[in-house]
Amino acid sequence: MTQVIDDLDGLDPLLGERDAEPFWRSWAHFSQFVWAGFTRWSFLPLAGVIVTATSVAVGWWDLVDLNQPFDFLLAFLWLFMTLLVSWRVSPRRDLVLAFTGMWGGFLIEWWGTTTHLWTYFTNESPPLWILPAWPIAALSTERLAYMFDRAFPKSRSWPWWVVYLLAVPSFILWMSGFMDPSWHVTSSHVVLGIMIGVAISSRTPRRDVVLFVMGTALGYGLEYWGTTSECWTYHTLQTPPLVTAFAHGFASVAFWRATQVFHTMIDMAVGAWRSLGRSGSGREPAASYDP
Repeated sequence: MTQVIDDLDGLDPLLGERDAEPFWRSWAHFSQFVWAGFTRWSFLPLAGVIVTATSVAVGWWDLVDLNQPFDFLLAFLWLFMTLLVSWRVSPRRDLVLAFTGMWGGFLIEWWGTTTHLWTYFTNESPPLWILPAWPIAALSTERLAYMFDRAFPKSRSWPWWVVYLLAVPSFILWMSGFMDPSWHVTSSHVVLGIMIGVAISSRTPRRDVVLFVMGTALGYGLEYWGTTSECWTYHTLQTPPLVTAFAHGFASVAFWRATQVFHTMIDMAVGAWRSLGRSGSGREPAASYDP
């Protein structure tokens, strides 16, 4: 049976087994914690962000207004996320999470814009140029959650269960109120079902709580920029509605849950392929897969 790890990577491939004490206990430990996460792989997401930003700017050049003053908040958010996605790069983990974030983000944007819970200044449902921001935000949140997780020593799971059981159901109730204008649309019922499914399927409360918290923190910055710059507008006309920041946190939990399903499917497919290869070569069949 596969062991369920309650934190984000009890054994990290780059930083090794987690320490018993928080990484900030001394400057030497903090420096080692940060710099060990930057490797030769760090250039891949950096190049990816540059290519993505350039492609979006060129592809939607008509939306670029060079007469606008320099947007310091937007520049800070993108520089911050670029640094984050360049840290602790793990190609297999990151590709699956980026894929999940892209398609999960598309479904969220499609649902929100078609139910008119929010609209973009271009009136698209959804605008394709916003989609690359979702995988980058998902990867950034994973990095922030890892830092947050390593800021605490190992502990029993029950305190994290208490926080989880208070925070997540409360968010779902709050979000249900925000979704009130769209309850006549079937897709909103599906979204509510997905949220409940994600909430009740938790087996790792510590992991889910740190993802929820850090996704909310990053989400608030993104939502504040988007609503104050009138890139998108919510039906409440708030800048932003606070529940939307927490929705980013919940989406981070949902994306991570989906990546675990993908990883399990990949492991099962690889195991089945190797078993077929051994059988075809006349070797004794490998042991059956036990998730």
